[in-house]
Amino acid sequence: MKRNYTNLLFTSTLILFTFIGFAQQTRLASPERHQIDWDICIYTPTDEAALINNARREFVKDRMENRIAPCSTFNVNYGSGFASFPQAQAAFQFAVDIWSNLLSSPVDITVTANFDPAAPGNLGSANSDGFFTLTGPGIPANTLYPAALTEVLLGEDVDGPGGTSNDINANFNSNRSDWYFGTDANPPAGQFDFVTVVLHELGHGLGVLGFGRQLTSDPNLGAIRFSGDASIWDNFIDGADIFANPVSILDTSAPFGFPDPSSQLLAQFQGGNLTINSTLAVMQNGGVPPQTYAPNTFNSGSSYSHLDEDTFNGTPHALMTPFSAPGEANHDPGDVILAFMEDMGWPLCDNTFSTEDFLLNNIQLSPNPFTDTITLDLTSNIASQEFDISIVDINGRIVYNQFANAISGEIKIHNLSNLKNALYFLTIESKTSDLKITKKIIKQ
Repeated sequence: MKRNYTNLLFTSTLILFTFIGFAQQTRLASPERHQIDWDICIYTPTDEAALINNARREFVKDRMENRIAPCSTFNVNYGSGFASFPQAQAAFQFAVDIWSNLLSSPVDITVTANFDPAAPGNLGSANSDGFFTLTGPGIPANTLYPAALTEVLLGEDVDGPGGTSNDINANFNSNRSDWYFGTDANPPAGQFDFVTVVLHELGHGLGVLGFGRQLTSDPNLGAIRFSGDASIWDNFIDGADIFANPVSILDTSAPFGFPDPSSQLLAQFQGGNLTINSTLAVMQNGGVPPQTYAPNTFNSGSSYSHLDEDTFNGTPHALMTPFSAPGEANHDPGDVILAFMEDMGWPLCDNTFSTEDFLLNNIQLSPNPFTDTITLDLTSNIASQEFDISIVDINGRIVYNQFANAISGEIKIHNLSNLKNALYFLTIESKTSDLKITKKIIKQ
């Protein structure tokens, strides 16, 4: 059964500092390319009746209908099949335009798309055309980034084999008579919404993917790393120890870690306890770590790299669940996934999150990057409030916390020189109202 949406308990988060500036400040080294091909997602149809249709958020609808310049440019190479299905190509472009008004990129994102016959249980599939290693402050060690996100962080195009600059490969099943190619998020009963499927698969190509898998060579073992490297998604996933405490899925240490490969790791993929520890995604989920799909039988192409089916179907976050129903339309990724993508490094288009915290939007923070001190300049209408200031590292640990009142409209945060050079999240929360905001900051 589709679930009803529960309103978020926490206020949506505004992020004003983008990773484009981060890349320029950290001077990331030239990346090494890795080609990794496996079934991240085979988007599967289900006969379950849909109870919800999610249209574009108003912010995106306004930008598209008023032809406002998008925040990123997608170049699509329409390959085999699309020439015979112009309606499919138009619906594909509509999905592309939604993503281009949600994510910001200084580099064009190139997609190769095919519309060819496939097995009946396959609506579509996609993968990043290569993964890249990056080094620099705030970049986790032994971590691979998908091609499109790599280019965002570097601020430049990264060529693949033969000098090609393709970022995403996407394939969709033309051997179906039940596609709905409309763009109104209102497919008839019995038809599958093509825009939804394209949005879903492009999401995987943009980075909504992990490397967790069941080994074909030994089905008793689960694995994550390829040649010692995990994905940026994997860095934000927690399993659970025997006491139900969250443990990073990448923690291999005894006694409660998960060797890679191992039966313990496979048990995590099949235990129903995988959660996302992304600071921003947790905030968008009402302070609760969002669950990912971890059914008791590993389902290649569905398990691990999706939001949990039972938790998020029928909600505004349903796009990145593993199944799509006839009559269901999801034309928005939902704030949980967008926040998670922000934590992974994607800059979001201005005003992507709907929020009432516009007063905090005017807080000025400097310098950023910082060395020892950060100054917050407050507007006069909130300068008299008391604030809880906290700094959290990329692993979710609170490394600084204080209550503060403004003096002459300013709050100064001192004695930060002992922090390691890295990316952090600065949260400013009013103690006398419900105003709250989180900003990304860099220690250098």
